[in-house]
Amino acid sequence: MNNISRLISLALIFGNLTTGCQNDKGPRVITLDITDVTTSSAKSGGRIIDEDSDFIISRGVCWSRDKKPTTDDNATSDGSGSGQFTSNIIGLESGRTYYVRAYATNSSGKYYGDEKSLKTISEGGQIIADHTVVDKYDDIPQYYIDQVKKMWLSYAGESHSKAVRTGLALLESQNSVYQVNVTESGTPEGFTSSHLRASRATWGDLNNSSGWVYGYGEEDWWTNSTAISRTKAGITYCNTNGPKLSAIGFGWCYDPTDGYPSATADPVYGVRWFGVSFGSSSGDIVAWGLDDDDNSITGNVVNLNTYLSATQQYIDHCAANGYDTKVFFTTGPVDIVTGDAGYQNHLKMEAIRNYVKADPSRILFDYADILCYDDNGSLTTTTWNGHTYPIITKTNLGDASIGHIGSAGAIRLAKAMWWMLARIAGWDGE
Repeated sequence: MNNISRLISLALIFGNLTTGCQNDKGPRVITLDITDVTTSSAKSGGRIIDEDSDFIISRGVCWSRDKKPTTDDNATSDGSGSGQFTSNIIGLESGRTYYVRAYATNSSGKYYGDEKSLKTISEGGQIIADHTVVDKYDDIPQYYIDQVKKMWLSYAGESHSKAVRTGLALLESQNSVYQVNVTESGTPEGFTSSHLRASRATWGDLNNSSGWVYGYGEEDWWTNSTAISRTKAGITYCNTNGPKLSAIGFGWCYDPTDGYPSATADPVYGVRWFGVSFGSSSGDIVAWGLDDDDNSITGNVVNLNTYLSATQQYIDHCAANGYDTKVFFTTGPVDIVTGDAGYQNHLKMEAIRNYVKADPSRILFDYADILCYDDNGSLTTTTWNGHTYPIITKTNLGDASIGHIGSAGAIRLAKAMWWMLARIAGWDGE
């Protein structure tokens, strides 16, 4: 064998040992999902499947700000042998994206698992835009106002979503610091640093695999697998072809409250479920509840957990592909919703809040909560069957000419939206 052949052979062997390629002596390494993300830490781990390979001497996870991390970057040491293990990732910077891989070492070399990614929470705690942040919009430092002006927001929905976009324009008319350009048709505006770009545009929907669409219902966001795959594809399109999407959430309409009530009441909450579910395999005008236990009551295969799962899938899709797009959860309308329909709507909104709070990396735009309070901090409530729950204030409802609410409510939504986007941009809220 000549010298060149020897060098090539050595390079191939070295590459197999250091890049995680499997050979006859190599174990199978699987990186576990990342959980418990905070401002400076997270949890992951791995599963080592020892398929007739040499004994595993060491194992753990490694991470870096760059893709394909190795143990030369940062790494844990989590024992030896095959099987599953948990790793604590520490010493991270807030608001940063990191890439993680599990690893295993035996006498033949080092082997890596599949790559996962995470983004640590920004300083200032979880991002929940509710009534408590409306008055804080004018605390945003100029630097982060300028960062928001580089963003494209898509509040993808139907008629109610208009209140957010119109509210942003109304806020600018009151204070030119908060400049925005709202696009309602055609190709969304490309990058600029002079103003926030807002629309409800998406690339494709349930009925269109491509093209810009202005109008996104439950059938397009969460009620069926085609909707989920096309929403993921739309996010990918924006990140690969542009305009790059900064933040997107689903703008609820009357989906949780319309339609006919379930024939029987829920045994736990004593309420009949309402709702429409266009795109569901069970039908369009079919009520839906909180979880799978309610499906036998409603006769529907979808429920609120279906929305939560779909939205989480979009978040995971962005993380897995390294997209900077932030997908946020939302609550829905609280106008003209009373009686048992109103109370079951409140239960659904509370379930969304509880799900978001269970993971501090999740983001919530609490449309409902923002509108149940006036600028003076007073809350409006109503009752049904002994249950008290919040509803929209008369001031925020106004003449219902802007996405079913008035200008006061729309401006409150806009103020909270600026706060949320500034937090997404890295502001700590202080």
